Amino acid sequence: MLVSDDYPWGKLLREYVMYCTVGCFNVTVFFAMYYFLYKEQLSVQYPAASAWAISYFASSILAHYLHRWLTFESLTSYKKSLVVMMTIYVALLIISTVSTAYFADTLEFNHYYSWAANTAAFGFISFVLLRVFAFPLSDGRITRKERVEEFRNRRRA
Repeated sequence: MLVSDDYPWGKLLREYVMYCTVGCFNVTVFFAMYYFLYKEQLSVQYPAASAWAISYFASSILAHYLHRWLTFESLTSYKKSLVVMMTIYVALLIISTVSTAYFADTLEFNHYYSWAANTAAFGFISFVLLRVFAFPLSDGRITRKERVEEFRNRRRA
């Protein structure tokens, strides 16, 4: 469930803004990896798709860590949220890599435009899927402040 009496549209909108803010950092890391790997020409036939796939997967791990800490106020366990998030990301990775291969490598559209279009389109889809499946409200809520305090208490113990 995306919204409820305890989690209204306004809260969801603020969460989406945080998702986009954290996402800007993730996308910067993703693009830097993509840029470097594209220059390395990992594949002669699919240079954009191969750079996209590797960069996407690697930056997904960073995205999980940051979204868990900064974006989603969910009590879902680290392992469960990582497994669900990576399942979602791998499914989107397959679709977006095929899209990149088709547009950039087959139709020869500018690979940066293809990269930007895929990133924008799959970013919003990711937010909705992550909110509903990887970080559901049904697992309970924890604020960022509470999460930091919990972390500090564990380190002291």
